[in-house]
Amino acid sequence: MQLLFTSEELELEYPEIYGIASSTRHTRMGYLLSIHPDLDVEYYPDIINYTKDSMHPSFIIRHLEDDYKCLIIKNKGTNGWFYKRYQKVDYLLCASNEEEISKEIVEIIRNIKSVSLLFVLDKPSQKEILNFTQLQ
Repeated sequence: MQLLFTSEELELEYPEIYGIASSTRHTRMGYLLSIHPDLDVEYYPDIINYTKDSMHPSFIIRHLEDDYKCLIIKNKGTNGWFYKRYQKVDYLLCASNEEEISKEIVEIIRNIKSVSLLFVLDKPSQKEILNFTQLQ
C-alpha cells in the first residue's frame, strides 16, 4: 500500500498566538488601540468559530510603519470560547498568516494600562487549530 500523504503534509499550520489578560470590554480595547498613532484598527463584530456556534468580536490591527497586520479576538464569544483551553485569557492576539507577530505591536499592546498580562500560548492541538486556520 502506497501512502498518499506524509504526516507532515496532513498537519495544519497555525499563526503565532498570544494571550492577553485584560478586564477591559472589547469596545474599550478597540478604542485604546485606535488612539495609538502607529496603528490602524478595524472592528469586526462577527468572527465565527470553526463549529459555527459562537461569534467573537475582533479587530484587525495594521501597523502603519510596515503595513504588518494581525488580529485581536475576544476569546469568550456568544456561545463559547474561541480557544477553549485558555478560558482565563480574555483576548487572543493572532498573526494573520504563519509569520511571527510584530514585536512592535506586542510592545504597544503590553503598554496599554488595562492589559495585565501578554504571553505566547502553547501550540494548539490539531483539533484546536481549526479556529485559527480559517483566519488566514
